[in-house]
Amino acid sequence: MAFKEVLPKVLQLEGGLKLHRNPTEQAETYAGIYRKAHPTWEGWKWIDRGQKPPFELVESLYYENFYKPFEKVKDEKVKSLLFETAVNLGVKQTVKLLQKVLGVKTDGILGVITLQALDSVPEEDLIRDFTLARIAFYTALANKNPKRYALYLRGWVNRALEAMSWVS
Repeated sequence: MAFKEVLPKVLQLEGGLKLHRNPTEQAETYAGIYRKAHPTWEGWKWIDRGQKPPFELVESLYYENFYKPFEKVKDEKVKSLLFETAVNLGVKQTVKLLQKVLGVKTDGILGVITLQALDSVPEEDLIRDFTLARIAFYTALANKNPKRYALYLRGWVNRALEAMSWVS
């Protein structure tokens, strides 16, 4: 699944091209783009004027920040899964989760060792194991800080299972 195919699915998981504020966040989010995490995104200028930003600005942010870091991943399904996860967890945490599943050093860097380990695992096994590890990560996060994260747990689990269904 190429970037242009998976982006609409990711945007749907992010609530579409809408402006909203999550209960535990300090700033608004548009199309899954959290202002506090991406304060210099050009789309905020449009939103601050009460206008809808051009889709190209959304597309560019997602590509540069969340898809491009995985361009060395050969398998398109795995790349799509990692991209979708990075939108939710961030690139470094996504790579650490992948590394944990692969049994390599968890430094958050998608380097040669991680890529070699990734290439040695059957796609189906990786997708299953990564999704299970992702659900375990979300569960641990919610258990560690229930006041902040428990309300998101069901949605996170559903999101992980939905993304897995695209690539399985």
